[in-house]
Amino acid sequence: MSDAKKPQKLSRRGFLFGGFRRKDDKEQANSAAKPIAAAEVDLDVLAAANVAYENKRYAEASEKYKDFIKSEPHNTNARKRHGHSLYMCGKFVQAKVEFERTIKILGEDNFASLYLGLIFCRIGNVEKALSAWKGYFDPKKIEVQREINLQMALIESDPEFSLAEAADMVEKVLNESAG
Repeated sequence: MSDAKKPQKLSRRGFLFGGFRRKDDKEQANSAAKPIAAAEVDLDVLAAANVAYENKRYAEASEKYKDFIKSEPHNTNARKRHGHSLYMCGKFVQAKVEFERTIKILGEDNFASLYLGLIFCRIGNVEKALSAWKGYFDPKKIEVQREINLQMALIESDPEFSLAEAADMVEKVLNESAG
């Protein structure tokens, strides 16, 4: 009787959406995918945050994601979008905290590593920028990967190289590859 398998506990959300996820994929690690609320109470806040984010109203989106994250602190997609919104508003320290929390929850995440590197470039921390970018590996986005590798090589070879310029070049390639 002890050899009998116990049935797995499966939430309604896991049951309904489980077929759409890959088995080994906890979250969509390579993007700030649209978050899904676990509770109905949060749907309005999350929907408003998603609309603001998609319309590039980053200040409004960051406030709404902040409210949403209070009720669902382990929603990493919301954390990534909140961090990205803060970054786009120029709030680098707050964005850094969100991306670090995302990495703490997921273990590793390309989107968070990419933006952590950009943040450390913006605030002038060479070692942490290089360390964050070394955690980025995305063979699906060759242009971005190539630019990060190039900027890392330039930073490592020339101590006087401008970190702001490196961040600008990576952002330029990000914008070109997104559009």
